[in-house]
Amino acid sequence: MDSEILPSAVLTASKIKSHDGASFNLSFNDLNYSVGKGRKTKKVLHKISGSFKSGQLTAILGPSGAGKTSLMNILAGLKKSGIEGQVCVNGAQREFKTFRKESAYVTQKDHLLTNLTVDEYFIAAAHLKLGNNVSNKEKISTVKNILKTLGLTSSQYKRVSCLSGGERKRLSIGLELIDNPSLLFLDEPTSGLDSSSSLQCVALLREIARSGRTVVATIHQPSSRLLSHFDHLYIVASGSCIYQGPVGSLVSYLKVMDLNCPSYHNPADFALDVASGEYGEVLEKLISGIENGRNIYHDSSVPTSSASPRDSQDTGFSDDDEEQVTMLEGLPKKSKVGTAHRPLHAAPFHMQVTVLLGRTWKTIWREKILSAMRLALHVVVAMLVGLLYWQIGDDAAQIFNNVGLVFFNMLFIMAAAMMPTVLTFTLDMEVLIREHLNQWYSLKAYYLAKTLADIPFQIIFPIVYLVPVYFMTNQPMSLERFGLLLVIMIWMSLLGQGLGLFFGATFDIQAASFLAATSTVPIFLLSGLFITFNSIPSPLRWLTYFSFARYGFEGSMLSIYAYDRAPLACSDSYCHFRFPEKFLEQFDLTQSSYSLSIVGLVINYVVIRIAGYLALRFKLRHVR
Repeated sequence: MDSEILPSAVLTASKIKSHDGASFNLSFNDLNYSVGKGRKTKKVLHKISGSFKSGQLTAILGPSGAGKTSLMNILAGLKKSGIEGQVCVNGAQREFKTFRKESAYVTQKDHLLTNLTVDEYFIAAAHLKLGNNVSNKEKISTVKNILKTLGLTSSQYKRVSCLSGGERKRLSIGLELIDNPSLLFLDEPTSGLDSSSSLQCVALLREIARSGRTVVATIHQPSSRLLSHFDHLYIVASGSCIYQGPVGSLVSYLKVMDLNCPSYHNPADFALDVASGEYGEVLEKLISGIENGRNIYHDSSVPTSSASPRDSQDTGFSDDDEEQVTMLEGLPKKSKVGTAHRPLHAAPFHMQVTVLLGRTWKTIWREKILSAMRLALHVVVAMLVGLLYWQIGDDAAQIFNNVGLVFFNMLFIMAAAMMPTVLTFTLDMEVLIREHLNQWYSLKAYYLAKTLADIPFQIIFPIVYLVPVYFMTNQPMSLERFGLLLVIMIWMSLLGQGLGLFFGATFDIQAASFLAATSTVPIFLLSGLFITFNSIPSPLRWLTYFSFARYGFEGSMLSIYAYDRAPLACSDSYCHFRFPEKFLEQFDLTQSSYSLSIVGLVINYVVIRIAGYLALRFKLRHVR
């Protein structure tokens, strides 16, 4: 019996209410799957077939490289290219959009936002996955039922970072149960868990299947005790099926094929050894015996576990335990509207943005170390810069040093906004992939929420930096000029964040960190500090229009030196550039416009944001 290791909240099968949605029996015929092109093409699956029934917990087993994860991803609808053959639902060819609405996929690694509490995670997921068709009262009731079902009630106010591996896995599963999917796919759900947590996880999946769902999981080297919790077993070797049928019939099938599993030996380990070729060239015989998955083997002498709920004695629960458990009937019922006509995302766009924005704010606010470091960086650098350029702003003898200060302000503000975004966004990508994969929200809603969430920081940090720098360096004491310069700094910060999102969305963390830093070099080279606009060869001048640093530099210089600024003081006997207008001529800025500089920054910002969105969209489409 497993009662000593199962959480008290895991359901007894006799008390689970049947799944409210339609039953989805999944089958596939003659699936071929290849990767690569030309001579480098590798065939992963070879005309493989099979069928998985609702109400059963199915395990896909196989050695590394056998193709079990590829098969899972094809069945779950994650892979679309390089595939031949059919995937059918209830005998009819799968309609992809309908299928994705009715299914959920739990990835091997539990990519979660660690700064949210369990309760907050569930509430946010309920709003996103159930939308406005379900009242807040029903959503809260659903969350409470699932928390109790999964044995997470005592941990509901813990942050995800404080959960054990088993609790994180149950959380990942529970989040996908909120909208009551008909099909649940799990990629190695026991990976990284100890034997006790693994048994808890698989027992939970078994009871979920008993409620009328189709539950399919890939499993890596299960113990005999763990394997016994599965109803249906599908073994893959070298891209073909060598066994399909009840778990209890595996040994007899191998025996029919002249492969005798030693007594007291784990049948799964023996099957994997056979699949790996340790018992000779027997794969062709095994594939033929099961017709590569077209047949389901069943030993008539071995009783088959029923898909109907089992009694409490069979699951190892006593009557006292039953009083403490909850039921899956707390899950929301499927909409009466046909699945094909339901929107792809349950929540309307504005609700998606609102929920995601609130969730993102909580994670940022609780990431105190990063926020404190960013704030401290702006303060420390501001103090250092203020001391290095002390009181030079009104001194004509120090005017070129002051231009260096103007340029450094832009460079620092942009880099300080870009690099943290690169680092944090690449880490958040895995969460986005998992949630977007399961239709929690649209990519547009996520991108907009991500953009809006960081805007306050792109306003506050430039102010924190510029105020001490402006006064310590004795720039013109004019609120108007300070405001003009601050607007430029805020736009540079927003552009930095936009670049960070673009590189974070396009590349992995190592490449993004390198390219984000190096790609800005030519942008700042064309700013107008190192070479003036009129000095650039005519065929190359058009490049400056694509440099946001040019608009930032022009706007900053005009803020400080334009608009009839009074002559500067001179600490030397002679200062050539006492008159600011004459100094602007040195940089070809007399005909420049502050308004056009702002327009240029805004256009660059919009272009970078759109590029970031398109890059993210492309990456999500090719993530698997």
